[in-house]
Amino acid sequence: MRIYFGWWIVTITVLVYTLAIGASIQAYGVFVLPVSEAFGLSRAETNTGAIVLNVGMALAAPIIGRLADRHSARLIMAISAVVFAASFVVLALSNNLWLSTVVLTVGVGGAIVGAGTVTSPVLVARWFTVHRGRAMAISSIGVSLGSIVVIPVIGLLIEAVGWRQCLMIVGLGVGAILLLLAALARNAPGPNDVEPGASHGEPADDMPAVAAVPLAMGRLLRLPQFWTIAVPSALAFAIITTNIVSIVPFAQGQGLSVTQGASAMSVYGVAAVIGTLLYAWLGDRFARVPTFAGLCLLLGVATGLLLTAHGYAPIMAYVFLMGMAGGAITPGFLALLADGFGAINFGSAAGAASFLSTFVSAIAIRFGGEVFDRTGSYDAMFVSFFVLALAAAALVLSTTAMSRRHAVA
Repeated sequence: MRIYFGWWIVTITVLVYTLAIGASIQAYGVFVLPVSEAFGLSRAETNTGAIVLNVGMALAAPIIGRLADRHSARLIMAISAVVFAASFVVLALSNNLWLSTVVLTVGVGGAIVGAGTVTSPVLVARWFTVHRGRAMAISSIGVSLGSIVVIPVIGLLIEAVGWRQCLMIVGLGVGAILLLLAALARNAPGPNDVEPGASHGEPADDMPAVAAVPLAMGRLLRLPQFWTIAVPSALAFAIITTNIVSIVPFAQGQGLSVTQGASAMSVYGVAAVIGTLLYAWLGDRFARVPTFAGLCLLLGVATGLLLTAHGYAPIMAYVFLMGMAGGAITPGFLALLADGFGAINFGSAAGAASFLSTFVSAIAIRFGGEVFDRTGSYDAMFVSFFVLALAAAALVLSTTAMSRRHAVA
């Protein structure tokens, strides 16, 4: 039996996520100590690189998303693979902090978005309608695999050859593989590529795509359903990101040891994979709007329960719930966005939503730190996040009605 090529696109996406995200965002912390020692930087100064990397991704996302809707996503992936490799080589050779900052922001940040975080889900959205939720969920597993597969290899390389040579090897190696994966991908289904179970190309959910041709960005941003998807998603990702940053110090503040506190992240990671797999199984069986609202509620409840957590077992239990919600929210958001705007507008919508999410997350992280500095605890943050999660669930539930009133023929 011939395998539908869309599942090969999913496989490519898993590998792209694993390599592009694993070798950059997730691996950043591995380079902090050797780079800070080499340049005589403080830990805070070295961490600034992670901030500019995220800023670069946020700025590139709307641009790359728009280009992916109007041009070949495959070509964008190939160009980004070359930029990724070249940026790592420059970082390996650079002794100038300003040059390194620019390369991290424009080169690496843009390449991550162009190679995978926007273009890959664009391709998945084009190839799947009926099984879109499952495809998005399976693709998202690659995000978790990066920390499992890539980071240990990078750690061994740094010990064996030093951080500069490691950057050179990783950049060229990952760039070459990304280029090969781009060559293997296909932009869209052909006449003979029929998704099993598909009927007349209708969306899998009850939320109609807004247009048959790409919308101008200004018009897309004026659609109420963009904001009823993007804002709840941004709030959910901000809660997830800030909780991840805060959970280890919170656990230690509750009397847990350093090792016990750190284990919370392992629990979160395992739960996130389980949540992703559950969404792959259930995501196409239920309407996506109420499902996403339910995930926001689960995230809010898990966060609120931390107010009552005293001791190792309850903290780990609530972190596990949080991780399951977090693991399912990413593919849920992508599938919801694809159903709401169609594959033809997915890149633009995803890019603009990613831009919003990045900056809302930055504000939330700062808010969490300020709350602790001023009150000596995270209680006010947990309460605020519980309320925000409820608001996100309520707002996303209005998406279906909004999309029907404002859909563009």
